[in-house]
Amino acid sequence: MPAPRLDVLEKIKLLESKGKFDQHINPIDYDIAISIDSFNYIKKGFERIKIFFQNTFIIKPYTLYLNKKITKTKVLGRHHLKGIDSAIVTCNHVYIYDCLVAKYGLRGHRLKITAAEFNNRKGFLGEMMRAGGMMPFSSKYENMKRFNYAMKYYLERKNYILFYPEQAMWHMYDKPRPYKKGAFHYAVKFGVPVIPMFITFRNSGKINQEGMEDKYFTLHIMKPIFAQEDLNAKQNIEYMRQKNYQMCCEKYQEVYGKKLEYYQNS
Repeated sequence: MPAPRLDVLEKIKLLESKGKFDQHINPIDYDIAISIDSFNYIKKGFERIKIFFQNTFIIKPYTLYLNKKITKTKVLGRHHLKGIDSAIVTCNHVYIYDCLVAKYGLRGHRLKITAAEFNNRKGFLGEMMRAGGMMPFSSKYENMKRFNYAMKYYLERKNYILFYPEQAMWHMYDKPRPYKKGAFHYAVKFGVPVIPMFITFRNSGKINQEGMEDKYFTLHIMKPIFAQEDLNAKQNIEYMRQKNYQMCCEKYQEVYGKKLEYYQNS
């Protein structure tokens, strides 16, 4: 997987030093976004058939190609999925196509993917994202009512739903970032566990034109987190959020053999 450009690394370093872990590195192009006011969260009829063929002949083959040839993904911990029919899944957001890394690691389970509403875009990529199970959030109350209904619908029908609780994508950033509460709110609301995942990087031995080494991926699927019976909803949301972040911090230290430290301006 190509290493990040030097200018991207500098932006990340600056945001990290300011503690702005949820800020986007690249500007968002709202001109290519499609309104989700009429977004169909639950596919039926012809649309469902169309998506079946798009998944079978485009998304699944490309997912295999990406993980076998480009990211060379290793998946560890799939045994933690045993017996878990429905769940909220979390993962660090480090690559534009890391949802396909998640799909590869969770193969055998139906996966929906939450995303910011600007990801509902025009063109072929947008079409494939919708076919791949994208569920965009919205800033509008009426749209979020439909989103929440779809969450309930899919979790009741043995689906996993992926959240990126760090919010923004930081290309090839190896450290865990503080988590937002949304994923854990839905886990508590619908009574399902959280399956934490964390992507780490392996050296490839390939040096790019900027002198940076390209990386390969390892996807760590960790032990599910369940709500605690002695805690109320608000306490459980915070418990699951902190537990998930702690597990990723420990995985970072285990894999890289160093203490987790964030850059600070001197």
